[in-house]
Amino acid sequence: MTEAAVVTGWRVYRARRTEFLDAARVRRRTLVCGLVAMVLGTVGVVAQLLWQAVLEAPLALALVGIVAFAAAVGCLAATFLRTASTPATLEPAALTGDWRRSERIGQQFGPRAPAMLPEDRDAVLRRAEASAGAGVVVFDRTRWLPVGWLVAWVGLLVVGLASTDELVLLLLPPVFALLQSSTAITALLGLGRADAARRRAEVMPRYDPPPAAPTRNRDPRGSKLGLPEA
Repeated sequence: MTEAAVVTGWRVYRARRTEFLDAARVRRRTLVCGLVAMVLGTVGVVAQLLWQAVLEAPLALALVGIVAFAAAVGCLAATFLRTASTPATLEPAALTGDWRRSERIGQQFGPRAPAMLPEDRDAVLRRAEASAGAGVVVFDRTRWLPVGWLVAWVGLLVVGLASTDELVLLLLPPVFALLQSSTAITALLGLGRADAARRRAEVMPRYDPPPAAPTRNRDPRGSKLGLPEA
């Protein structure tokens, strides 16, 4: 069930990212991160070629390691650049004012959702839409962190720093990559469950609340309408 929700979340992200991500900001992020990686890589390569001042390793391996480290920094920079189309994309769904109903609606987005009440249909649809926007933006930002850690780890392996002699450098990057990937997977999981809740709500008929009962006049003196004066 969890794996299916993650796969569904990935499909939702692919299908709806253009709705919640600003295309110009995504291009700007790509440009900025590419420039950061290119500048760092160029400086490192030149310093290594001229003075061997960056890494103590064979030239070919040192150059590969420098490029990997520069790419990792570029991935890290991607997490700090905003790509959401509007600030409202990250705003949570409005509360209902009734904590019992809010909790009941929240259960529709859990792993084992109970039967949905007809009066909760519209609230579930609103929350599913808000969750979709936030999930797309969060995943789009956090997916670069595990990539950066893994690329940095490859650079460490190439230049020989990540070895059994340096257990910290050997083990920490994969651990951090795993932790950061769990954040991205959680975002996909939320997207998948929100989409499932949306589909369950859409097949339900629209709920029309019953008309309010007429109120009785509780004034013991009767009607407050006065008779016209003679």
